[in-house]
Amino acid sequence: MSSQSLQQPSFLLANLKADATTKPLIQRCQDLLKIIDEYPAKELHLIFPWVVENVFGSLDGVISGWNLRLLHSRSNEFNLVLDFLSPSGPMMKLVYKLQAEEYKYEVPVNYLPGPVKACIQEGVLPDCPLFHNKLQFPLPGVLTLNVALNPFEFFMFNLAYCLIAPRNCLQPQLCSSTDSAYFVLVDLYLKYFLPIEGSVPASPFTDSRGSVAAPSPRASSVSFAGYGVHSPSLLKHHIFHQPSVNADPAAQEIWRSETLLQMFVEIWLHHYSLDLYQKLQSPQEPFNPSEEHVLVVRLLVKHLHAFSSSLKPEPPLSPAHSPPHTSPLEEFKRSAALKGPGSHVYSGCKLKKSEYLLNSCI
Repeated sequence: MSSQSLQQPSFLLANLKADATTKPLIQRCQDLLKIIDEYPAKELHLIFPWVVENVFGSLDGVISGWNLRLLHSRSNEFNLVLDFLSPSGPMMKLVYKLQAEEYKYEVPVNYLPGPVKACIQEGVLPDCPLFHNKLQFPLPGVLTLNVALNPFEFFMFNLAYCLIAPRNCLQPQLCSSTDSAYFVLVDLYLKYFLPIEGSVPASPFTDSRGSVAAPSPRASSVSFAGYGVHSPSLLKHHIFHQPSVNADPAAQEIWRSETLLQMFVEIWLHHYSLDLYQKLQSPQEPFNPSEEHVLVVRLLVKHLHAFSSSLKPEPPLSPAHSPPHTSPLEEFKRSAALKGPGSHVYSGCKLKKSEYLLNSCI
């Protein structure tokens, strides 16, 4: 990145777009690292949607991004990408700098999970609390409805959606490997935000208050007629909540774990509407998720089993003592417990060759 562009942030996005077609990935990552460190949030805000799309690809699949699903450990760029996108890497530093300023980023309702989209289009409140109070009225003459997500939600949405977005896969034999950068990255995020041992690491990038603040609750700008029909879920309970301003500092960190888990479950397991699931049960229209999708879901389910099973047993309660204090993470492990196999969202679909893999997830 030239010194001129560093002095004139109005040209920043244009320069990044030009560099994306001429510079090797290692140099682009170095440029982004310097930009993230040196620029204030108000200028980083303008490039954030493009950077996310450039990494994960566009939601419609037209832009392939860094091809994380095809990037394997044999590639010279593998470790570079993982370092840049890791939970404590430069990309998350960008997310947290923007999170401190409470910026919002829009996602078209059409890309939301089927049950959520159907509820919004019918004017009822989605059952999933992750998408409450986030619907934006379109501008005059614009028909597209959007939801406004905070930077962390926006990043996690794109990370999750990268798995199911349509892609022109030129090397299908590589797309399902657990050796891909995407699979390894998901594993890193699960282990970081849903730790089997210890606690969720505090953010290494803090605001003036000493922590990455949880998103502030917002009043809805749209009136809903009621609640949507409950859709089947992998989890026993919805686990998403907004901690109060004076909450336990540990609870302030848990919101990131809640957001990640809810986003993964909603995008990977609830993506299609209930009507479509019923339609997919027809022998004429068998449901064939990709093997890659199956492997990532299996990774998620196995990690959730281990995460919820790591809950510490409660000590016996003495009549002379009050109930012991339970940490926010321990409470989260209880709410993240899995349902039985019969409730799996894919269990009723015709899966052909993928049936064994999906059933083995749980």
